[in-house]
Amino acid sequence: MASVASDLYLPDECWECIFKFLFKDGDDDDNRCSFKSLSLVSKQFLSITNCLRFSLTIYDPTPPFLCDLFPRFSNLNSLDLTCYYGDLDSLLFQISCFPLNLTSLNFSDQDIFPAYGLRAFSKNITTLTSLTCYHLEILNSTDLLLIADCFPLLEELDLSYPMEINYRGNLLDGVEAISLSLFKLRKVNLSRHCYVNDQSLFHLINNCKLLEEVIVISCPRITIACIASAYRKRPTVAVSYSITSEPDDYAIAM
Repeated sequence: MASVASDLYLPDECWECIFKFLFKDGDDDDNRCSFKSLSLVSKQFLSITNCLRFSLTIYDPTPPFLCDLFPRFSNLNSLDLTCYYGDLDSLLFQISCFPLNLTSLNFSDQDIFPAYGLRAFSKNITTLTSLTCYHLEILNSTDLLLIADCFPLLEELDLSYPMEINYRGNLLDGVEAISLSLFKLRKVNLSRHCYVNDQSLFHLINNCKLLEEVIVISCPRITIACIASAYRKRPTVAVSYSITSEPDDYAIAM
């Protein structure tokens, strides 16, 4: 019997390929449920499915268990903090203490921009290529400057639809800093940043050589003439915008 069991044994690499093939077409929720079921079969399956977990959503009760979760899911590259309503600065500082190779961070729908936490995060986690923080309670120029300073490898940046913008600082300088610092930027969403103007768009088009898409819906200071000029200069860059400042306006892509 022992010999038969040994003959039927498959190494982890084979099981990993099988699991990837079986669940490659499902969405993240489906895969998580499937992996959870598989993890109950054996310790071997538990170990394999843990390695196939690449994203993690953190809820309010999660932080005390991070010491157990991060070593367990050794291949994590994406964190979603949109459902966390505690001290975001403290959470990001705590996350920064772990040796993670994260490429994606999402803290949308939050009531603060966690500047202290993000600065600590960026010092130890230098692999971030995607930052999503749409629909923040408030956004100001120092937030833009911090992003430009801390995350130079960003390829995708979503700052769309802030509920309020603080105009005390020079927000246009913040956009220019982003265009100069984020040399790998491919996609940026600044929808409903009402201060963004033609000059801002030209900064992005001229300075971000890898840029593929700019979304500036509900940015009334950007003119159609500027959009046409940007298209002539960089026809490979898609620019999505709306004709007026209303958030539900028809969006046009060029």
